[in-house]
Amino acid sequence: MRIRINNIEFKEYTSTKKDKPLYEIVKWYPNPYYNKQQEYKNNGYTDNGDFLKNNFHSIQKSLFNNRESCYVIAFIEQGDESWELRSVGERLIDLTKEEQDNFFDVYIWGQKKLNEMEIMSSTD
Repeated sequence: MRIRINNIEFKEYTSTKKDKPLYEIVKWYPNPYYNKQQEYKNNGYTDNGDFLKNNFHSIQKSLFNNRESCYVIAFIEQGDESWELRSVGERLIDLTKEEQDNFFDVYIWGQKKLNEMEIMSSTD
């Protein structure tokens, strides 16, 4: 399940295996590395396997392929009796007013979908 409004998205967490379902709300932003691999090579970065490296700084090459990057604003975890929203630090209050509105819209839609999935699985 993915729900995106502007640069805020509700999606399933897939980075590592979890015992219980886990979802996240992320903020997307333009990737500053996108399509700039040659520029970094021209500025002294050298190929080092999956990375470009310059002294003590490395950049994973896959970063140059994605137009956008994202970071997690909040996790939605399945608790013992209900779903729980857990904010990551102060990221939620760092959003603009419009982004906060988008956050709550995707959270509400995502939560409704989770509740529907829960009801459907309990009737099977």
